[in-house]
Amino acid sequence: MNAALATLPILVTLGLLAFGVRALYAALSALATAIVITATSFRTPLAELGHAEQHMLPTIVELAAILFGGILLSELMTRTGAQSRLGNWIGSACSSPSRAVLLVMLGVTPFAESLTGFGIGVIVAIPLLRQLGLPPAKAAVVGLLGLVTVPWGSLAPGSLVAAELGGVDFQQLGIDSAFLSAPVFLITGSAALIVALGVRRAVASAGDLILAVAALWGTVWAVNTFIGVPLAGVLGGLVTMVVLLLVSRLLEQDGAGAQRESIGRTLSPYAFLVAGLLVSRLILESAGVKEGWWTVVAGPGGWLLLTAALTPKLLGAGEPVLGTASRAALGRWWQVTLTTVVFLTLGTLLTVTGMSRELAEACASIGSSYLVLAPWIGAIGGFLAGSNTGANAMFAAGQANTAEALGYSTGHLVAVQNVSAALASGASSARVVLAAQLAENAPGPAAAAVVPVRESVSASGGRTATPVLQAPAEVETATSRPVDTRWVLRTVLSVHALVFLTTGAIAVVWQ
Repeated sequence: MNAALATLPILVTLGLLAFGVRALYAALSALATAIVITATSFRTPLAELGHAEQHMLPTIVELAAILFGGILLSELMTRTGAQSRLGNWIGSACSSPSRAVLLVMLGVTPFAESLTGFGIGVIVAIPLLRQLGLPPAKAAVVGLLGLVTVPWGSLAPGSLVAAELGGVDFQQLGIDSAFLSAPVFLITGSAALIVALGVRRAVASAGDLILAVAALWGTVWAVNTFIGVPLAGVLGGLVTMVVLLLVSRLLEQDGAGAQRESIGRTLSPYAFLVAGLLVSRLILESAGVKEGWWTVVAGPGGWLLLTAALTPKLLGAGEPVLGTASRAALGRWWQVTLTTVVFLTLGTLLTVTGMSRELAEACASIGSSYLVLAPWIGAIGGFLAGSNTGANAMFAAGQANTAEALGYSTGHLVAVQNVSAALASGASSARVVLAAQLAENAPGPAAAAVVPVRESVSASGGRTATPVLQAPAEVETATSRPVDTRWVLRTVLSVHALVFLTTGAIAVVWQ
């Protein structure tokens, strides 16, 4: 009976989303359902509930800062023309459509997400995909499918939580998670090419896909094995970008000798953000600070806000853009943030009251067949919490206990939890809403309205690349067609479902 009640908030969420209810209203309905169940069947002292929510407050503030800073930075990069110049550079450096898509999807997105986490990879990738010529809805899907290194997102705190709660070695969990990520990279990469290019062109691009997947997976596995867990995703994305750019340089002789604009200044906001994050992490680690408000101030949220404030100066904007960009970002920020906070509160409530544990234990009662369901348990947590850390807090301990009861490898099942929860967090309602808003507002290559800058593109001799994914006449403007979030969610979840089926099959034979 308790297990059936514990599933109700999840069923309410999925049911309302399936019927097209907005993510915020679905989240509020699920939270209300969970509160009623808590009051009637999973009674928990108010003090314990209050302590859990208070403990989550720094995370909520950090998420709000990250979302606002990320949206504002994206807005500024668009208004100053930096996003357009960066997209043009990628288009000229990778005139092959498949390599251009894979460069962003398996290179840029994993790099940005692994460094900062919290969906920043999507914020960076989607405007670039729009500049390459993808329509808004397809750009949203491909951007979300690029969230494949979330186990190492924000330098892997989610994996650390899974290791601690699951009672497994942190580095071994990283290695096992890297092993399980091979089909993740391959399936999502294949799906991204099909969405972007169509089936026939995607099949013809199999060589590029295998190269990109091999570069990303090989680096992620090697770094986890020989260096350590936190930097695996960052270095994996970086190596993948370098490999694809080198291959393009060797194979695309027509563009190799063309004069290209220096993108050093265009990338300066991202370089400033990366440098600041790395320095602040070193300072916090040397001071022994692992949680609390200092980690919020010196974390991705604080540095994103500072980077956004300095971006007009770094890019040499010739007109004031910060005020108008801030107002536009604020209008897009509040609903995404509110949805995220409600889902995070729901995940916390399910954990504190024991509903998530009850659900995992009920599934474990079916015996060894549970191994097929294990990825779906992790996925439920990732989808609801929108965070690998939150999902592992909900289910990692339960998965470990189930593995012991079944006589199965605890490390392997916790890795299944870690990878599945991480991938599903990229399909959470908050992420989908954010991706849709970014795709709708990011201009395509024919629609980029550029604010004058002190260093003009033409003066540098760089050429403006035509869209590599569509003919210029076919490029949609950002406002020509609203993004159907239900189609985006269905497409991403369908791809994820194939990954979870594959992961479950691996879990059955992986002893």
